[in-house]
Amino acid sequence: MEDLEFGDLEFDTMQEALSNFSNLTSDLNASINKTCSLNKSFQFYYLPIMYIIVFVTGFIGNSVALWMFIFYMRPWSSITVYMFNLVLADLFYVFSLPVLIFYYFNKTDWIFGEVMCKLQRFIFHVNLYGSILFLTCISVHRYMGVVHPIKSLGRLKKKSSTIVCVCVWVIVMAGIAPILYFSRTGLRKNKTMTCYDTTSKDLLKTYFIYSMLTTFFGFCVPFATILVCYGFIVKALICNDMRTPLRGKSVRLVIIVLAVFAVAYLPFHVMKNLNLQSRLYYQGAETCDWNRRVYATYQVTRGLASLNSCVDPILYFLAGDTFRRRFTTAATRIMSRRGESNLQFRSEDSPLQAVSNISQNGDTSL
Repeated sequence: MEDLEFGDLEFDTMQEALSNFSNLTSDLNASINKTCSLNKSFQFYYLPIMYIIVFVTGFIGNSVALWMFIFYMRPWSSITVYMFNLVLADLFYVFSLPVLIFYYFNKTDWIFGEVMCKLQRFIFHVNLYGSILFLTCISVHRYMGVVHPIKSLGRLKKKSSTIVCVCVWVIVMAGIAPILYFSRTGLRKNKTMTCYDTTSKDLLKTYFIYSMLTTFFGFCVPFATILVCYGFIVKALICNDMRTPLRGKSVRLVIIVLAVFAVAYLPFHVMKNLNLQSRLYYQGAETCDWNRRVYATYQVTRGLASLNSCVDPILYFLAGDTFRRRFTTAATRIMSRRGESNLQFRSEDSPLQAVSNISQNGDTSL
């Protein structure tokens, strides 16, 4: 009997020890999860401010560019066709920004439904990869004109550019279509709805593979093509010692496009995939600081990636065929008309004002 009671006591002690160990493990996991939580508050201020800047400057710049292409750039050259499509891609994205601005000012509480979430992410990626491919087309076009001017005479036609642009839109739409599946909304702990900028946790592995494919075909291949084209352009300009207007436009094109890739596209793709990798494979307490830095840097590059929509108008002005000259002509005409209108308005003063003006000038002939 005593042995039985002793055994029961030993069993109870062991059970209590296991229970305490389980509670300790739970507390430790909770502590780790709390310690590893990401600081997302800064994006409530950084991203909407960036999007406001992009919306205002992008809307003004691309609207002016669209107005120029429609009314003052006729007849279009082949490179103008590429630039016009680049304007359309930028404007589509700019018009979608007010929703994102409200979303981040609202502490990432998404109130617009899942369809709007999918459409928002789809538009961003269409603009991103559409802009990259149209910049690639512009670069290849300039390469043909500088390095192979004789061969390109019969090839760089407006009809060919139109066909290429249609193909670009089709390729981009088809390649970005999976975003409509991956993008979705989800509930957070405080019961608010969020619109994932990538995808939900259960689809993360598949999305990471898709992200690597789009990075390779949508960014790496075009970027390598641009670098090769610009290498031959610079070589031709130096070796042939060109002193034509094409030299200046080509140099400006090289500088602007490389700056856009260095600031907007390259950091975004690197940090996006690095952030996905961290979410998949680095979840331990020892990598918390690394995860935080990666996430914060990724959010910064998201804002930088949107800057291409307000930088592209600078490209049209500095590197576009006849764009700057025709813009100056159009602005001069508008100012001239406004000046003539003001002069006509002043000349149609009332008789009382006319008498007053005459008396002030000392003329009493009336």
